Amino acid sequence: MLMKIGTLLFAVPGVVLLYLYNLDMSAIQECQQLQQFYDASTATCSKQPQPVQSYYQRHSALVNYSMLASIVGGALITWGMLLRGLARAPEDRPS
Repeated sequence: MLMKIGTLLFAVPGVVLLYLYNLDMSAIQECQQLQQFYDASTATCSKQPQPVQSYYQRHSALVNYSMLASIVGGALITWGMLLRGLARAPEDRPS
């Protein structure tokens, strides 16, 4: 059970971050195609130049907590493997 929870905590935050980052980059690309600038504070296109801010600068808590959850998930996976040991399951043993 520990490894299942760890696997979810390890993988899901990264996938969610990639999805949200992709949505953000899509909005920026749409503004660039319209030859405008992306205003991150209102999440709209603007005709005036806007200061460039990275995704991390705008969503640092989300990124930090997601990475922390992934680290905890990796630790749970490792702990689960250590508790499980090197023994094979009976169905996996050669006959």
